[in-house]
Amino acid sequence: MMFSPITMGARVSIRSLLLLTLINFVMALKVFPGPRHEMQEADFLDLVEREDTVLVQARGLDALHSKALRQGLAVPALGYWSVEGLCFEQPARGLCNGVFQR
Repeated sequence: MMFSPITMGARVSIRSLLLLTLINFVMALKVFPGPRHEMQEADFLDLVEREDTVLVQARGLDALHSKALRQGLAVPALGYWSVEGLCFEQPARGLCNGVFQR
């Protein structure tokens, strides 16, 4: 099958556009990541004590985010903490605590 130079140019442009879009998306994730580690306990407790936050607890990060969303809270949390340091482990092995903005 033969393609005209115009068709081939359009095909290259679409592929280039898709590639650039994908690169921009991945870079945005790296530049603006949500928290990827648990806070120190004292810092977490300072967040818990604020009047404008809500403490949510669930088994694992996915369940924690789902529970927060059902309560109308914005994800990601302001901070995460667990006794065992398990919030970011997959599969979920224990309870994770998150403090969310009201």
